[in-house]
Amino acid sequence: MSLFRLPHQLVKSKRNKLIAFGIILLFSFTAIYMYSHYNAATKVKGDPMEASVQAYRVSKKDMLKKISFSGETVPIAQIDLSPKYAGKIVEVNVNLGDTVAAGQVLLVQDTMDSELTINQDQAAYDQAAADARTAESQFSSELQKAQVDYEVAQMNYNRYIVLKNEGAVSQKDLDTVYQALIAAKSTLDNLQTQNVGDTPAAIVSKQAAQAKAAYVIDSMKKQRDDLIIRAPRAGIISYRNAEVGSMAPANTKVLSITDNSGIYIDCPLSEADVASIKPGIPVSVSIESLANTYTGTITYVSPTMDTTTKTYIIRIALDNPDGSLRGGMFAQSSVKVLQRRNTLYIPKDALLEINGISKLYIITADNKIEIRQVKTGLRNDEYVEILEGLSDGDLIATSNTARLKDGTNVTIEKEVG
Repeated sequence: MSLFRLPHQLVKSKRNKLIAFGIILLFSFTAIYMYSHYNAATKVKGDPMEASVQAYRVSKKDMLKKISFSGETVPIAQIDLSPKYAGKIVEVNVNLGDTVAAGQVLLVQDTMDSELTINQDQAAYDQAAADARTAESQFSSELQKAQVDYEVAQMNYNRYIVLKNEGAVSQKDLDTVYQALIAAKSTLDNLQTQNVGDTPAAIVSKQAAQAKAAYVIDSMKKQRDDLIIRAPRAGIISYRNAEVGSMAPANTKVLSITDNSGIYIDCPLSEADVASIKPGIPVSVSIESLANTYTGTITYVSPTMDTTTKTYIIRIALDNPDGSLRGGMFAQSSVKVLQRRNTLYIPKDALLEINGISKLYIITADNKIEIRQVKTGLRNDEYVEILEGLSDGDLIATSNTARLKDGTNVTIEKEVG
């Protein structure tokens, strides 16, 4: 029987050893796991994490705000030319792209009818002038005769008074001479009192007719000149729709002149930005399509808001535009303006804001983090003003802030400010 029990005992002993070995291995793993997690927990609890950050040194300085704006280039002048009167085109002296000077003849319509009318009006003027001279001569003659007749009648009346007193003539004769004197005086007074100003009415009427005829001539000459289209200023022909022999309707565009010697840019600005912009501010303007930058000056700030776009318009005049600039090119610019003098401000990315509370990560003298609540003021795209909770010379963390807590040790990679 003992021979049959020995293998069974051996099997049982081997199983017990395996169980015992498994138990020992399980306890070993458990001990190692607990030890490692205990050390990690102890490290987290007892020693703060370390982080590398960039820092900003706070100091009182003028806080500047960057205002960016954009728009399209506009030529200093773009003028559409249209005939004032309908007429046949007899000359077109320019082609598309030609450079023209101020006063240069660009297009001529048929002036024959105007010339004939001017000749007729000139004849009417000459006749009116002759009538005016005749009236002057005639009036002068009549006035001179009336003055002589009055003087003769006066002397005759005085002589008849003497004769009456001597009994040489009757009272009836004296009355007849007196009536002649009164008639002569009336004729003279009539000529002397019909003046308009210092000129007799008869002459004024003829002179007015002469002047009217002169105005008619001037009007027709103006109409004839309007049939000749001249360049109102120097520039380049940018539109041409006219051919010799065709009829040009009145008030229809036939030519355009573009003057690129001056270029300006109109840019929309919001209500928040326009208050800081004043005429006279120099700016640098970038034209992306030309890969070039030009200097300019703000020359105009709109006094009222555009009710459609709800923006204000500012105008930038480029100082020295060259021939490569054309209308309609996209332009960008920016300017820095003062928001507050001698104040504390920080990069806006350094500010932590949760539920309306603003906080900063202050780096203490021993390179540890102190989370401090602050009160903010003015803001712009880059900076935030700090009114309370920050002192001149404080150092704040501006990067890697997601890993920072109170007491975190930090290594400063770079300091700015």
